[in-house]
Amino acid sequence: MNYSLRSRILFVALLLVSILVLPTLAGFPVKIIDDRGKEITISKRPERIVIAGPALYGEVLVDLGAAARVVGVTDSADNPPEFAKLEKLGSVFAPNIEKIIALKPDLVFGTFGKPRDALEAAGLIVVTTSPIESSLDVFKTVRTVGLAIDGEALKADTLVGRSSESIVIDEAKVLERAKPTVAILYPSAEAPPFAAGSETPENEILLRAGGQNIFGDIASYKQVNFEELIKRNPEIIITDPSQISLITGNKLLKDLKAVKAGKVLGVKASAWTSSRIASTLREVAKLLHPDVFKEK
Repeated sequence: MNYSLRSRILFVALLLVSILVLPTLAGFPVKIIDDRGKEITISKRPERIVIAGPALYGEVLVDLGAAARVVGVTDSADNPPEFAKLEKLGSVFAPNIEKIIALKPDLVFGTFGKPRDALEAAGLIVVTTSPIESSLDVFKTVRTVGLAIDGEALKADTLVGRSSESIVIDEAKVLERAKPTVAILYPSAEAPPFAAGSETPENEILLRAGGQNIFGDIASYKQVNFEELIKRNPEIIITDPSQISLITGNKLLKDLKAVKAGKVLGVKASAWTSSRIASTLREVAKLLHPDVFKEK
């Protein structure tokens, strides 16, 4: 077994154990450390929750059984269907402060910068977690949300445990498989695309799903020119489903292995930083190794 891959599987297993043995807090008040390192005190169980940030928070709340307590969300195509009829509160980057205040929430998730300052000045409690760069960050967010809404992390730890177990199982299935070369791209019209490199959720999931990131030598997200993409010539390209045609329809890319083989594949951009990260890993693993995941 490849040592580095075996180490990654061991890491997830140890992560599962370490999270599950962390102490859970028995009831309110609870104290949360946000992305600024600031301590936020939540004195009672929030019954009116607003999501003023990305859909990740909505997914976590649904998965923790708290969807009924959400009274408003920012407008995003990635919102869980459970929130379709809720009041929309503007965009993720520019939420409508007046609408949020009018809803009289006990707790607001996800906004930052000037909108957060305005909400806190109005006396509202705002919790925003650190940016998502890995599965560990996703799991930390799940646990933080669980503590904030329930005063303890039992449900969150259970969700993290199930996800970690699924990741370990699926990674083991593709561990010894040949690894196709993959580019994860975010194109925009005819401009050169952005590629997901190392230190991104996409890179971690791709490696665990049995792929080889051809842009793993770049850090974070970087715009790559067409010449470099053609030179590296990936066997598979993954992008958001809405952007597939921007790649397959680009005449400069028509001779890429991925394009010629019909291997420009879609994974929702929001799925890489989802609380359902285990499902995303399985989706990617199925795209890369469909024979391993054939229905029996």
